[in-house]
Amino acid sequence: MIMNNTKNLILALLTAIIPVVAMPYDFKEGGLCFNFNDDGKSVTLTYERLIMFAHDAPPPSEKGLIGDVVIPSKVQHDGKTYKVTAIDRETFMANSELKSVIIPNSVKTIGRGAFAQCFSLKNVVLPADLTEISDYMFSESHLTEITIPAKVKRIGEHAFNSSSLKSITIPNSVTEIGKSAFSACRWMESATLGNSVKTIGEAAFSICPSLRSINLPASLCEIGEHAFYEGGMEAITIPAATTKIGSGAFIHCNNLATLQVDKSNKVYDSRNNCNAVIETATGTLVAGCNISVIPEGVTKIGSEAFYGHKGIYSLNLPSTVTEIGDKAFFYCDNLKEVNLPNSVTAIGERAFCGCDSLETVIIPNSVKRIGYSAFLHNKKLKSVTLGSAVTQIDAWAFKGLNNLKSFTTKIADAGTVKMGKDVFDEIDKQACTLYVPRGSAASYKAAPQWQDFKNIVEQ
Repeated sequence: MIMNNTKNLILALLTAIIPVVAMPYDFKEGGLCFNFNDDGKSVTLTYERLIMFAHDAPPPSEKGLIGDVVIPSKVQHDGKTYKVTAIDRETFMANSELKSVIIPNSVKTIGRGAFAQCFSLKNVVLPADLTEISDYMFSESHLTEITIPAKVKRIGEHAFNSSSLKSITIPNSVTEIGKSAFSACRWMESATLGNSVKTIGEAAFSICPSLRSINLPASLCEIGEHAFYEGGMEAITIPAATTKIGSGAFIHCNNLATLQVDKSNKVYDSRNNCNAVIETATGTLVAGCNISVIPEGVTKIGSEAFYGHKGIYSLNLPSTVTEIGDKAFFYCDNLKEVNLPNSVTAIGERAFCGCDSLETVIIPNSVKRIGYSAFLHNKKLKSVTLGSAVTQIDAWAFKGLNNLKSFTTKIADAGTVKMGKDVFDEIDKQACTLYVPRGSAASYKAAPQWQDFKNIVEQ
């Protein structure tokens, strides 16, 4: 009995230590691995990697199929013929020696990430009846060209992210281009979108600096956030059917010289040929470019509207503007002059952060709130004037102004202002003079953060 118990204990210990190895496929033919489908008549091409079920034991290394691969439409096993109808997710993922693949028309579906990180993959022939380019399918591959079948309805998220495509033609069957579908396709020069595309997802064509030409079809209803971030386009026309444009859709598009809205659009307009996109009902300018002229009637500069535009040197806002949105002029690093009208009541988070050419800022008496990091790290800023109506200054609003020499405030009592954390952090309080209204010096010398300035002068 004792001997049997000892044997059982040893077997249990060995089971815990030695990994249990299972094949992830049902059979292998011609160097390819397959799983039976539920119908008993067809199979799915899958991967050869071994799967281990034991603690954190690493999977064994392997070398995938190399060179030029032709996937058969049918395969025989144990005297029976099976139709190949699918390719499993991640089947060829990270196969650095796969150069080309021909996929037969029998295949109807290809799983997520099937050819992702295939760094040597240059050519693929897709099956005619494929209806979806799945998420991450060719992400980080080196494809330079591809023909998308005429029945595909959706281009998945990250489908061609960081690939080497030089151009793309989206067939008329496609209605959706997913998030980051063509993001970081740095060599893509042109994109032709079919006449059924309704949605361009978030960052779908972001970081495509060579993309000079793209058409937005009449069918387009929605453009996602950052859809064309850092794109190289020179002209964009928003179609009449477009009813939603995400924030920052055209940020860092420094080649953009024409930004217009179809005159039949009922949600957005480009009044007075302003070269900007304005939400008609609210008067919010949602997207601009280097040569935009902000017209009368605009009430708000929307979030990220001019983010990263390097061709803006001066800024004159009309007297109808009451709010400057978050990151509205974020990293407009050539912006030298800003004229804020006495109608603006709020300056959003990071609104002018990183505007390294600004030397003087006058905040009018209408402004009540200055957002988080609104003027953060404007390294050339020498003079700031703060209006009398400010009641709230959020954290880091004026942080990092290390060349600031003069800070003038018109607020009568410093104790009435709600201050965020480290509003004046990294300002040289010895070199910068704080100018305050007559009779108010005592309140500033007693108020947290304001009292850190060594030279407080009434005027």
